[in-house]
Amino acid sequence: MSHIHLPDGVLPVWLWASGFIVVILIWTILLRSMKKENLTRRLPLLGMMAAVMVLGASVEIVPIAYHVNLTIISGILLGPSLIFLATFVVNTILALFGHGGITVIGLNTLILSIEGVLGYFLFHLFWNVLKRLTPAIFLATFIALLCSTFAMIGVVSLGTSHYEELIHQERGKGIIGFEFGKEKEGHHPGQTAEEKVNLRRFIAIVLPLGFIGWILEGVITTLIARYLRRLRPDLLHLEKAPL
Repeated sequence: MSHIHLPDGVLPVWLWASGFIVVILIWTILLRSMKKENLTRRLPLLGMMAAVMVLGASVEIVPIAYHVNLTIISGILLGPSLIFLATFVVNTILALFGHGGITVIGLNTLILSIEGVLGYFLFHLFWNVLKRLTPAIFLATFIALLCSTFAMIGVVSLGTSHYEELIHQERGKGIIGFEFGKEKEGHHPGQTAEEKVNLRRFIAIVLPLGFIGWILEGVITTLIARYLRRLRPDLLHLEKAPL
């Protein structure tokens, strides 16, 4: 749900370019700080979790138009550094499949990384407080998705004026004679109601549907974590986590 599906040309250049600049800066910091041995050893897990995220993002839950990112469980298994690399790979693959434009890869990487990094830290926070795997995973997933959704809404809101300008240009091309007619009748040219982006309506649609999706993904992530606890408890780094 927090993935931006806008095609190329919709977001203003300064916005999507800023996403790539921030991604490059974070990439530089991570590559300098990570040990090559640790990165090489964990590459198979990174590739597997990236594939899982691509698979989850490719399946839409009808009728709420929600797809499960599985970024939180990936962040818990990979850690804050590797989840950033994984989300970049995932968003690049999704963009090549038309799941969002090429220009939004940077912004989508940042938004999904918020999910993964927050999920990692929130899980360990709730685990240290509750000492129970199920509520720790569910709460971490729900809150991380809530935060990343608001981050997505924030990115969309930053481009509002650009969307309205695009709508105005397209309408001007199609009904230029009508606009001149209105002007002759004493009407002043300007934005109509149809040319304005109703951000409140967008939020009113996204949040209720997102709420349902956050619960579903929280349940799915919890089930995956419980299964991993039985199969490979070392991946969660919780030696005595009760179920």
